[in-house]
Amino acid sequence: MGKTKVAEILLRALKGWSALKVTVTHREGKCPARKNCHTCDELKDDFSIIDNKRIIETKGKDTARLKEAGARKVLWLKARPRALGEGLRKVIPLFKRSKGLLIESNSALKYIKPDLAIFVKNRNSLLKPSAKEILNKIDLTVTL
Repeated sequence: MGKTKVAEILLRALKGWSALKVTVTHREGKCPARKNCHTCDELKDDFSIIDNKRIIETKGKDTARLKEAGARKVLWLKARPRALGEGLRKVIPLFKRSKGLLIESNSALKYIKPDLAIFVKNRNSLLKPSAKEILNKIDLTVTL
C-alpha cells in the first residue's frame, strides 16, 4: 500500500536510524490462502526475529529496500497475532545503539506508543478492520 515507500523516504533523511519490518500472520486457523502462505506456513513458533543478512538483503524484499534506503540495522519480526506484543518486547531492545527506530507496521500500534505514528493510506483502498482499530493512535495520515 505504500508503507515501505514512505519508510524509504524517511530513512534517507534520518541518518543513523534503524528499521524494523513487522509481519503478522493471518488469524490462527484462518489463513485465506489455505496453503503455500509464506507468512503462515514458515512460522514455526509464536514469533521469529530474523537478522540473517542473506534474508534481510534479498533483492525485492521490503527489508532490503529499508537497508538500501540507509537503515543502519534492519530486523524482521514475524509473529502470530497472539504473540506480537511479546515479539515487540524482545526485538525493540536489539536497537538500543541506533539513533532512532522506524517500525513498519500498523499492528504494532496495539502494543507500543511511538513518538510519531504515520498511517499510509491508498486513495482507492478500503481500510482493513485491523487498520480501523489503530486509527485513534495515528498522528499523521499520508494518502498515496
